[in-house]
Amino acid sequence: MPNRSNSAGLRTTARSVRTRRGAAEVEQAISDAVVVELAEVGFGRLTFDSVAERAGTGKSPLYRRWPDTTALVIDTLGKLGMDPAGYVRTGILRDDLIGFTRYMTSTHQGVKGAAFRSLLGEAQRDPELLERFKAEVLDPLFDALTDLLRDAAKRGEVSSERLTPVVLEVLHALIVKRLILETHDLTTEDITEMVDQILLPLVVV
Repeated sequence: MPNRSNSAGLRTTARSVRTRRGAAEVEQAISDAVVVELAEVGFGRLTFDSVAERAGTGKSPLYRRWPDTTALVIDTLGKLGMDPAGYVRTGILRDDLIGFTRYMTSTHQGVKGAAFRSLLGEAQRDPELLERFKAEVLDPLFDALTDLLRDAAKRGEVSSERLTPVVLEVLHALIVKRLILETHDLTTEDITEMVDQILLPLVVV
């Protein structure tokens, strides 16, 4: 049986009872429903009918705004990303790499993480979906990590010469592999090992 628990904090985890709500509430319910549907059935089986039922609304609000499910999912991608401002830096590179990675892990667990992974394969077959996925989900994550490293370089903790496009690409690829593609949640021990054995050696001379 599918797990309908909502560890990612979304408001919609089960089929909602239809009640009188304002436009903003309906839109939020639809957005939350899309994420849960992606997690449970995947992009290929997501329909306006299933989203409307889970959101506790009729299909007319969906048809008025989105021409198809691809457009609906694309507009929902922002909910799958993380807010980099949610992590408060310590100013110590090792601590920040561990802390920031733990923060990223916490925002990609549960239903949101499952939805995240379900889109990876589909995005490769849909250029528009892939572009929005990168712009709204992956790029903010990578930009925040790069900014953290550049701040460390300004403090003299790492050499700015080490922060080449290739090194940054390797770091980003590792993050995708360990945080996104793994089906189990990373532990603090996993993250510390990754930072000490891979991330820091790549950037510290």
